[in-house]
Amino acid sequence: MIKKSLIILGLCLVGVMTWAQSKNTSVEVKDYREVDGKIILEMVVNGVIADFALDLAGHNAILPEYVEKLKIDPNVAGDFRYDSFQYKKVPVEKSVKIESISFGNSVFGNEVAAFVLKDASYLRKLGVAGVIGSSLFNNVVLTIDSKRKKITMSNPYRPSYMKLDHRSNMELITASGVVCPVVLDGVTYPLLLDTWNDGMVTLNTADFAKLNGEDGKEVKVYEGYTDTGVSARSKIVGECRFVKSDFSNIAVAENGTLPRSILGNGVLKKGLLSIDYGRRKVYFQPFDLTEVKDEIHGADDVKVEAGKLNPITREYFLEHIYDYRKDKEFVFKGDKPVVIDFWATWCGPCMRLIPELEKMAEKYKDQVIFLKVNADKEKELCGMFNIVALPTLFFIPVGGKPIIEMGATPEKFVEIIENQLLKK
Repeated sequence: MIKKSLIILGLCLVGVMTWAQSKNTSVEVKDYREVDGKIILEMVVNGVIADFALDLAGHNAILPEYVEKLKIDPNVAGDFRYDSFQYKKVPVEKSVKIESISFGNSVFGNEVAAFVLKDASYLRKLGVAGVIGSSLFNNVVLTIDSKRKKITMSNPYRPSYMKLDHRSNMELITASGVVCPVVLDGVTYPLLLDTWNDGMVTLNTADFAKLNGEDGKEVKVYEGYTDTGVSARSKIVGECRFVKSDFSNIAVAENGTLPRSILGNGVLKKGLLSIDYGRRKVYFQPFDLTEVKDEIHGADDVKVEAGKLNPITREYFLEHIYDYRKDKEFVFKGDKPVVIDFWATWCGPCMRLIPELEKMAEKYKDQVIFLKVNADKEKELCGMFNIVALPTLFFIPVGGKPIIEMGATPEKFVEIIENQLLKK
């Protein structure tokens, strides 16, 4: 009886801990497109929006013609520890340094190294500017939902709908490659997760030789970043187990060019996948195991009051100030002048300026709207406008473009408001 009570108590504690973790987890959900089986993400690079293909077994890489378009200095080399792709044969010219790159507010980087690709004909067909590897996602739990075409970035825990008992250990290897254990006909293989490669499982020659059974017919099983496919053998395995899911009659292909055997993007068609880089855990569960509910906070959560310095989000900015996704030129949506303060808690001048801006908000109540953006939380917004120094302020007149000022000089700001926003 005591043992039974302890078990029930333990299960209750697990439930409480799971609930508490979900409440303390920041969650951001972004849509993605799929082209030819590849995941396409909308990134912001040096203030420019561009599409990139996700390759968790690859590296950050740029097509040559996009180096200038993305405002990348071709003469500054990226700080790579290696001079080529680690797990696939991809011809590169050199490396460059991306000053800022972000995907939403959760995935971002400054001075990020990227290869310039030599042969990128297939990527041109996809209509992308380059490739995004796994390294940028190391600070989040990455969840891919191919059924809804959504990517979730959560921190520090997985989304609450991912079951705790549907996980296994994983290994993080050079260049942030994720290696997962997969059982094929009773033998466990450490497979590199590759969201680029089509199919479920592709083995190199050494691993393929370990499989039992007769060889299948020759099939085209792998396509890299060029138009050239590689013909190889395949075998049907009776057992394929990944985390807690069992799949039968899976075609396992051989590719002799692979440095490591891989788990391809076919697994994404079978369920939800979460990668917890920090804890070295991988989660996988069928789509119908539980109801998926996103915890999203958008523009409707922001309440702007006259006479106050109001915190806003990226969503509010897009809806009420300027939607940079639709218009290349700045088009102000408001009918009153706006002052926007980009700030951070660790910035001393920012903290000293805030009380002064609050006084201005009260002084110009009903004439000028005062807003503030937390730069630590709104990475994409800061990246779009190349905001690297804080505080930075936007003074936006009705029908005009932002007047941008850096530093904490309240007297100068009053002058701008009086002479340029209100035109007194």
